[in-house]
Amino acid sequence: MIQKIIIILLSIALSCFAYADSLPIDLDTEIEQVPEFPIEVDALEEFIQSYYTLLESDEYLKSFKFLQTERNTIQNAAGGLNSFFYKLLELRSGLRDQVTIFQIGDSHIKPGFFSTTARSALLKYFGVNYTGSSPTLQYQFLAVNGGSFQNLLANDAIFNRCRELAPDLVVISLGTNDAQGNYNAARFRKELQAFMGKLELFQGQADILFTLPPDTNKRGKHNADVAKVSEEIMDYARDKGYAWWNLAEVMGGKSSIGKWRAQDFASKDLIHFSPKGYMLQGHLFYHALMKGYKNFTEGGG
Repeated sequence: MIQKIIIILLSIALSCFAYADSLPIDLDTEIEQVPEFPIEVDALEEFIQSYYTLLESDEYLKSFKFLQTERNTIQNAAGGLNSFFYKLLELRSGLRDQVTIFQIGDSHIKPGFFSTTARSALLKYFGVNYTGSSPTLQYQFLAVNGGSFQNLLANDAIFNRCRELAPDLVVISLGTNDAQGNYNAARFRKELQAFMGKLELFQGQADILFTLPPDTNKRGKHNADVAKVSEEIMDYARDKGYAWWNLAEVMGGKSSIGKWRAQDFASKDLIHFSPKGYMLQGHLFYHALMKGYKNFTEGGG
């Protein structure tokens, strides 16, 4: 029954896309084979809102035994995100008019399913404050296919957009492409430091949150370099006092990408994901963020 509902919702959403922008997409099209998806369009938002009912269902989520939801937390949230959580509290209390989140990513983020799911969930919680007025929670994202810490360093549009938005939180969702090819830890460490050194000139007062890369394959086998990239990012975050969310761990750990593929959450290349797979990631990310926020407001921050 749930699978039928998903198919119906996907059909509705994709027909909306075709009507609005004449996109060449159907249910059999893998997400990475589509050059462009509409970003910030009403049809996508409508689809997210419809599918969100399923994502909130305990019956639906509990059926995926491979998920490690008990580990779905933001690490170093108490130190790295206190400023951001305080601003969210002000927003909900009617003491602040706007909070802005800016997410930087690669092809995992570009289609909009991850970010729009997280944004929709946040808006549902923070959309009306205690005074009854409607505050603004902006969640914008900018992503590049094949993006990595190394090749995005020269992409001034990302850094300029960060400065223009003056965000309260910058979410960095990179690392998958850094773990492909011939990985070298020393080289990656320099590339990570160079990218972050430049970003820190543009971030203003924003807190930083890394979403670590998902579990993937490389050359037909489990990509062990994902864990190495993640360790480097975590080491950097610890040194700088930033927070991180370990997506690969929450997915189910080593080789969990195969289990996601078996549930039609991942694409056949075992690197990318289907629309509902990205939406599930966005939903899990939202819950991890909210755990940190509620812990902060309850005095545990």
